[in-house]
Amino acid sequence: MNETEEKLSNAAEQKRKIRERYKGVDPDSLDVIPAIPQKDFYKKENVKRVAVYARVSTDDPRQTSSYELQKNHYEDVVSRRPNW
Repeated sequence: MNETEEKLSNAAEQKRKIRERYKGVDPDSLDVIPAIPQKDFYKKENVKRVAVYARVSTDDPRQTSSYELQKNHYEDVVSRRPNW
């Protein structure tokens, strides 16, 4: 059994134990706190905070253009998305 299968199995076992614990309990005596719905991160209208990481691997002056190219590319990518 791989790690993912084990986690799913453990989660299923925890749910089973919780259901068993509350079996036969009067539902009116329980306070149910609903989950807060998650926002869809990938919706275009959601405002997102983004960060960009650009780096140069050496102190060689020829690498300066590499940094500038990366910086310009990501500034362009971010500027084309109004909610970023």
